Amino acid sequence: MQLDHVVTASCPKRSDPNLPAASRQPLPDGFIPVRITRCRWEFRYLPGKGRWEVVIQEHADGPATELMTELRRPSERSLFGQDCLDVGIKVDYFVVVDSSGRAVLPNVPTGVCGKPFPSALAAIRSLPYHVDEQIPIRRVESEKAFRAGCGDEYPDVLRRMGRPGAAHQIWNPPPQGLRVCVFRLAKKTPDTAQTWNSVKGRLEYSYILQGRKLRTLLGALDAAPASDCPSDHTRFAALSSGYYLEAYVELDGCHNLLRPDGTLGRLAPDAVALLTK
Repeated sequence: MQLDHVVTASCPKRSDPNLPAASRQPLPDGFIPVRITRCRWEFRYLPGKGRWEVVIQEHADGPATELMTELRRPSERSLFGQDCLDVGIKVDYFVVVDSSGRAVLPNVPTGVCGKPFPSALAAIRSLPYHVDEQIPIRRVESEKAFRAGCGDEYPDVLRRMGRPGAAHQIWNPPPQGLRVCVFRLAKKTPDTAQTWNSVKGRLEYSYILQGRKLRTLLGALDAAPASDCPSDHTRFAALSSGYYLEAYVELDGCHNLLRPDGTLGRLAPDAVALLTK
């Protein structure tokens, strides 16, 4: 049997090929594997290099009899409608390799709802794998951003969100510290599409604000009057209490404050100065 899709016995050196789904095919008749190669994509911190998407290549030796029995099971078909939940199940990327070096990315049999048999998934994952190598694919966060806890860039939400809102307390109870991430907007080009997240700031620096300065800033944030000043700034700060409630402050221009509830206030220059180094 000639294979329709040629794959290698090693992991693809690109982002997870299961998105979109990889092209799988039936096992050739009489195929006996001597090696099963499995690939796992994860995000990992690499010391001194930041956070990366990596592919972890591992292998198990054949003949993997239980797995081959599962892979040769026919998929189930129903002549009647089925009430099936629309829940996707991801199948590990793995190839089976025979003694001639021929590699197959095999079909995994499915039940009437089109989902892989649990016994087949268990057979794939229960093999005694040994890690061969960890291959960096792409950097998703620089060393600087990883240590800062801020991300390399952030959408300028102040330009796209917010409505004037009266002064009120932002965090209750007040946090013991705020992570301050300061971003500078990249220069716009004439053909830049002005979508909500197309204008982004690049990380300049970050720090944790505590103590007297924090208490002074919280008082200013909670007392900021409503603002309808049109946003026009080159730098902004994202303020995080650590519980997914973030506020954003323009560091120039109108000095607008975007609260977690989507309302806009306006800070005095001396309050903004607490956020700059």
